Amino acid sequence: MSDKFDIHIEGMPLGVATSVRSITFGAYPRSLGVRGPQKMVDRFLKCLMTPIGSDLSDPEYGTPLAAALLRSTVPEALQSLAVRSVAAAEEKIREYDSTYGLPERERLRSVRIDQIHIDSEGQGVVLELTLENTAGEVVKTLLPQIVGT
Repeated sequence: MSDKFDIHIEGMPLGVATSVRSITFGAYPRSLGVRGPQKMVDRFLKCLMTPIGSDLSDPEYGTPLAAALLRSTVPEALQSLAVRSVAAAEEKIREYDSTYGLPERERLRSVRIDQIHIDSEGQGVVLELTLENTAGEVVKTLLPQIVGT
C-alpha cells in the first residue's frame, strides 16, 4: 500500500478558466501535498479535465470534455458528452487504482452526478458530483466552471 502524497490541484476561479487549462496547483506560496479522499478527488478531476490523447505516458488517459468546451457545442450534445466523460474518468481512475494498489481512502468506488448545468450557448458546464472511496467516505465536489472561448 502506498501512503504517498500527491501534489494538490484545484479548479481555477470563475472567469479565469477559459480553456482546457482549467486546473491549477493553486495560488499558494508552495505546492500542497494531499492524500486520502482529497487525493482521490484530485486524481479524478485531473483525468476528467485532461484532453484524451494529450498524456504522453497513456494516450487513453483523459476525456473529450475539456476539448469540447473550446468550441461551440449544441447544449444537449455537451450534456451527453459530460455524462460520458464522467463515466470514462471513473473507469480510468478505478483501473489505475487496481493497477497501483492505492489505500482504501484513495481508491474510487463510485461517482454520481448530482447536478449538471449546460449554458444555453453550449459553451459552459457546471458539474456537481459525489465521489465515494472504498472506505465508504463520501465527498461532494463542484468541478470548475469552465466556459469555452
